[in-house]
Amino acid sequence: MNLLLNEDQREFQRTLRALFEKQSESQRVRAVQAAGDGFDRETWASLVKLGATTTLIAEEYDGLGLGLTEASIVLEEAGRVIAPVPIYTAVLATAAIRATNDAALQAELLPKIASGETLVALAFTEAADSWIPVRASVTADGAGAVTGTKSFVRDAQFADYLLVLTDSGLVLVAADAAGVTRTPLGVLDASVFAARVDFAGAAGRAIEVADLEAFLTEVDAVASVLLAASQYGAYKRELEITTQYAKDRFQFGRSIGSFQGVKFPLANWAMEAELALGILRQATSLGDAGSEDFVRAALTAQVKLQTVSAAGAAWMARLHGGIGFTWEHDSHLFIKQAKTAQLLLGTPGNRSERLAVALGI
Repeated sequence: MNLLLNEDQREFQRTLRALFEKQSESQRVRAVQAAGDGFDRETWASLVKLGATTTLIAEEYDGLGLGLTEASIVLEEAGRVIAPVPIYTAVLATAAIRATNDAALQAELLPKIASGETLVALAFTEAADSWIPVRASVTADGAGAVTGTKSFVRDAQFADYLLVLTDSGLVLVAADAAGVTRTPLGVLDASVFAARVDFAGAAGRAIEVADLEAFLTEVDAVASVLLAASQYGAYKRELEITTQYAKDRFQFGRSIGSFQGVKFPLANWAMEAELALGILRQATSLGDAGSEDFVRAALTAQVKLQTVSAAGAAWMARLHGGIGFTWEHDSHLFIKQAKTAQLLLGTPGNRSERLAVALGI
């Protein structure tokens, strides 16, 4: 298995990096977050124009028709700059819609997602320990009317449709339908937007899925890979910033990077980054190949990255000394990103438990 990016993928990555570095530099990200009125719509429009939101959408639906490797590149580059855009939600919803194998649903929504006209959010979460409940408490009657509460739905306040997991399966609900109330939530990482969604007999359309458990397993694996990619992007950027600081900062007549107490942690950090990237690329390659090992590999990548990304953010603050603990420095943005990401799919314990099950332990 070749885990290296090919030339087309590297060019795609370079294009994305240039876009994000131009439109999502630190001060702009801070300004968008401080404004508190939503995501960065200018950057979002550029991503839509580039086709970055359509990596998993087939060409027949106006997408790029690529794969998980390319999707992970998009999330990786967004994670590097902690971009306040709903790219994770858009790509994951695309994967979920594909996984339903509902041709009519795909024909209806995927072209609109590709054009940027429509955003679909997955309304699954009901408890803090896992984003997918063991048994959904939200109900749907025979007519598709949905009742109950989803406690944490990413980008729900911006969504046009909600794909809701209920006690009887999946239901597609218009986000502005009567009986739907979206209450924005405060999130530690200000680049992540979420809302509690209350349903009071909201009209919806049942989406038939042949095997709901298999569907949820696949979607969870894709979510794991996408989140891991975002975490890796931030982790690698933290390393780059801190390494450069260690070269530039002088104490006692020499760069602090020449001291063992700094150089050894940086060396270990760099090795962990290479290991994490290999695990991530293996997962996306297995996903693109349709391998039965994809779920295990995806969970492995996410569990690995949720651990090292938090450690990397802490090391970034520590090795910068006093300035690393100030509001002016970007380290606190990466710490908030890392700690929030650790809980987006459930507690670390829950994620490790899911990996153990996938490994047959």
